[in-house]
Amino acid sequence: MSEGAKKITKSEEQMMEIFWNSEEPLTSVDIVNMKVKDTWGNGLVHNIIRSLLEKGMLQACGLERCKTQYARTLCPTLTKEEYIAKLMMEKAGGKEARCKVMLAFAKEEENKEETIAELEGIVEELREIVRKEKGDLSN
Repeated sequence: MSEGAKKITKSEEQMMEIFWNSEEPLTSVDIVNMKVKDTWGNGLVHNIIRSLLEKGMLQACGLERCKTQYARTLCPTLTKEEYIAKLMMEKAGGKEARCKVMLAFAKEEENKEETIAELEGIVEELREIVRKEKGDLSN
């Protein structure tokens, strides 16, 4: 999902929350058995999952035996934070606007010194990612 974030419906977002909050891959059977919403029957759960698979939000990541059949286990293709970042980047537009959005987030924090320290840590993580990418390209 390297291009912009796909638009998802409210029901799809609620389904993604279930996957994002799960520590393990889930099957459609798991979702139905959770009885998350009374209105989410077997057919609707399958329809939402199919739509999320088509939009690239979920991917099959294994198989699990459910009674006498097998069901695909599903995993999100990106974290909730990555999804939100993609949506925000799409809304913000160009690089300058994205930088202003990041600054606006930082300004909202009460402890500015702590925020600066966290941002410095993020910059170091990004530098490490760039170093690894450069190393991968030279191999």
